[in-house]
Amino acid sequence: MHGPLDHLLALTFAVVFPVVATPVYRRRRPALLAGDLRVRRREFVETLVWLAAMGVCTVVVWTGTGRALTALGLTVPAGRRGWLGMTLAGVAAMALFVQTWAVRRDPTTREAARTAFEGERDFLPTGRSERRLFWAIALAAGVGEELFFRGFLIAYGVLWLPTPATVVVSSVLFGLVHVMHGSRATLRATGLGLVLAVLYVWSGSLWPSILLHTGIDWSSAESGYFALGDGC
Repeated sequence: MHGPLDHLLALTFAVVFPVVATPVYRRRRPALLAGDLRVRRREFVETLVWLAAMGVCTVVVWTGTGRALTALGLTVPAGRRGWLGMTLAGVAAMALFVQTWAVRRDPTTREAARTAFEGERDFLPTGRSERRLFWAIALAAGVGEELFFRGFLIAYGVLWLPTPATVVVSSVLFGLVHVMHGSRATLRATGLGLVLAVLYVWSGSLWPSILLHTGIDWSSAESGYFALGDGC
């Protein structure tokens, strides 16, 4: 059984956060696109705080009732599936690193990335200080969002739904948290959520999903910086 704090945690980060954050973000978006450094830094710092709070609150609520972190997915990969999942995540992360390096070094790749990222300038680093901040955001998202959306929400939902349905629902909720960035970003996040959730359930460990999620966010931020910002 889940207690009141579990319900509050689920409500806060899966429902309240996007409802509150979306109109705020949309009001700020013109200033973000215009390069207002004060507004951009405030938005990025607030994002980092929310992501860190998501991870910390998930761990505190989970362990506060005597539940082990291993039941949240924080277990060493074991068996064929566990290590294969970790290997696949590692290979994907390396591929993302190579892709990012190509954006940095190859003018043709950088130009293609500039075209792809142009519509997302509002939430990509363009200066060196923003770049460093996004390293922290990528790590906080990789850990915090995986702990909550995969580790916690799947365990929370299986009391009422079969595991496959819980995987889908948690992925849709993950997508809706990104609704402030538009319908395309929402669909993309939902698809990514499905991949990460399946990887977690299949491998039996949250670490492959954490590695892959962090790698994707880091790669996007770095590629955006080299394509659009001071790194170009």
